[in-house]
Amino acid sequence: MMPVTDPYLYPGTEVLVNKKGYQNAERLRIFETTRYLSRAITMPTDTNATSALKDLHHHLFQDVYDWAGQYRTCDLAVDGRKGLHPDRISQSVQGVFQNLKANNGLRDLSSDRFARGAATHIAALDRILPFRQGNQQVILLHLSHLARNAGHNFDLSQLDHDQWNRASGKAAVNDERLMMHAIATLFKSGRTMTPDQAHREALSLRDPARQELQSGIDAATRTLNAGQADSATLKELRGLRGELKALESDTQVGAVLRHIDQAQKAGIEKLTVLPGRDGSARDAIYAIGRAAVRSLDLQDDQRAVQGMSAEQTRSPASWFNRASQKLSGSEETPPQPNSPKSRGPQFG
Repeated sequence: MMPVTDPYLYPGTEVLVNKKGYQNAERLRIFETTRYLSRAITMPTDTNATSALKDLHHHLFQDVYDWAGQYRTCDLAVDGRKGLHPDRISQSVQGVFQNLKANNGLRDLSSDRFARGAATHIAALDRILPFRQGNQQVILLHLSHLARNAGHNFDLSQLDHDQWNRASGKAAVNDERLMMHAIATLFKSGRTMTPDQAHREALSLRDPARQELQSGIDAATRTLNAGQADSATLKELRGLRGELKALESDTQVGAVLRHIDQAQKAGIEKLTVLPGRDGSARDAIYAIGRAAVRSLDLQDDQRAVQGMSAEQTRSPASWFNRASQKLSGSEETPPQPNSPKSRGPQFG
């Protein structure tokens, strides 16, 4: 059987065919990154259209690859994660964006609920690996645009790339918690409080939350009695009644308090609580609970990292943060021969 060849590589190397003709892996890395950074200054910001990823990929990599903005036509595996077969990419991406549209582009959500929805959306794209190169860059910038278009104060520069790679690995097997937490750490608007403060605030929010829920139930009931209720109103009414029952039985607040106590016993001194929607007491209770859970999960992640070797924890994306400073010589440096063992850019 003939060995499978990658049509995107120069024969006998692992370097991607590029517009400059560079066959030196490091030279291509630097060139790709500098052009990417230059193009990233201004870029498409539409997040809901199915073509959003293609448009963004083309904009970022048009100076480097002829196939910028096109889905890959070969199989691809990154860090042990295998992307979908090329024949399934287009339909799968379309399905992911249909779900995004059905969820209103994740607008009108609290920061925590946005992080939860965004983790599901981004993890789905991450599992597809739609492009031969540049998946992580495109997906992360898409996430940033998604957050800003939804009205959130978001800072992608604070991303821990090592943590994100671990989150991607877990999301590949349908565990999206770490990705959700990683996204939540990128909001600029969080409040810091001690577990004791969080405990007191959660208790103080019970009555305002109860009033919010009862007000919502009364409004939905009036709509129902007037014969104007649709399926969405009925669904909302059921949800509000269930939430009120959980609140009155202390199921909801009790769970939040238990998470806070667990965080305190684990030695966590500060919780970062993200804002809810429009001062909603219900969202504020939820945000406090999520802050406690997030602190515990991130602590577990760091403990797991401490038990790994430096090589295991080194992000393959780390070069990306330094590449613009490493540029040496002109971009017009002639192509150089490359050993077949050299590695091309490691972004998927």
